[in-house]
Amino acid sequence: MFALAFLALAADPLPLSLDTISVERARTLNGKPVIVTMFVAKPIDQLRGRTIVGAVDLPDGIERGAHLNGHCYNLEGTRITVTGTLWVIDHRAAFVDGVLVPAWTEIRVEEN
Repeated sequence: MFALAFLALAADPLPLSLDTISVERARTLNGKPVIVTMFVAKPIDQLRGRTIVGAVDLPDGIERGAHLNGHCYNLEGTRITVTGTLWVIDHRAAFVDGVLVPAWTEIRVEEN
């Protein structure tokens, strides 16, 4: 009985820190359901009925953030927990308004 209880507890996913997850670790979770925590360190944005929040920038240059359902306000400067699907997106370089934006990698959690 103790072994079954231990296995049930071990199966519960602990929240991952989106603030510090490496791109290598994130790639192993690409497309999978996750629970993450993150500190909302950037101004929030609204797009297509979703709230977009970003974590603090790290020296590795990887963007980390989450797309939340609905319009959420007053999140900047708070720690949040998000349940959703993790995606690693390798954006290609592109010209935006005549300015070249270099290729970049994003780790995103889309709230379910």
